[in-house]
Amino acid sequence: MKKIALTIAGLVSFAGISLAQPPFMSPEYAKEFCNLWNKTDELTEGLAKWSKNIKEGKEYRSIQFYRTDCGGQEKAIEVHIVNKDGKAICIYGGKAVDPNPDFLMYTTTEKWKELANGEFGFMGMGIMTKMTFKGSKIEAMQNMGPFKAFLLNLGKVPHTDACP
Repeated sequence: MKKIALTIAGLVSFAGISLAQPPFMSPEYAKEFCNLWNKTDELTEGLAKWSKNIKEGKEYRSIQFYRTDCGGQEKAIEVHIVNKDGKAICIYGGKAVDPNPDFLMYTTTEKWKELANGEFGFMGMGIMTKMTFKGSKIEAMQNMGPFKAFLLNLGKVPHTDACP
């Protein structure tokens, strides 16, 4: 009986470790989000052309985002995107380090969850009303399909709702 109890306790503690999820929009979450980006054709193929348009002095495109109810821009995370073999590939996901990101987006956890659930409003026009968006809105609108895929992927990375 003691052996069974120890085995169960060991399995429960092992499962607890393996099932640990990062807080939503934490650096650990961003790393997993980056991995998911690279498995999402709508992002890798849909943003291939966009990923080539790198600002002078930079080696990548960057997208920075954060939850306003969990702190300010000091809590932001970001992804770095490069064009590799004709695809938009995420090479970094983690704490925000780029002082001049191509895009900066922020809103409350509640609004992020709505966007991650596909609640975009009529023809996607509600996206920009649910968040503050800094960067080229024209560029974002030209890439609306991949932009929606980006938002939907936010909800696909397992996470907790704790603030990072």
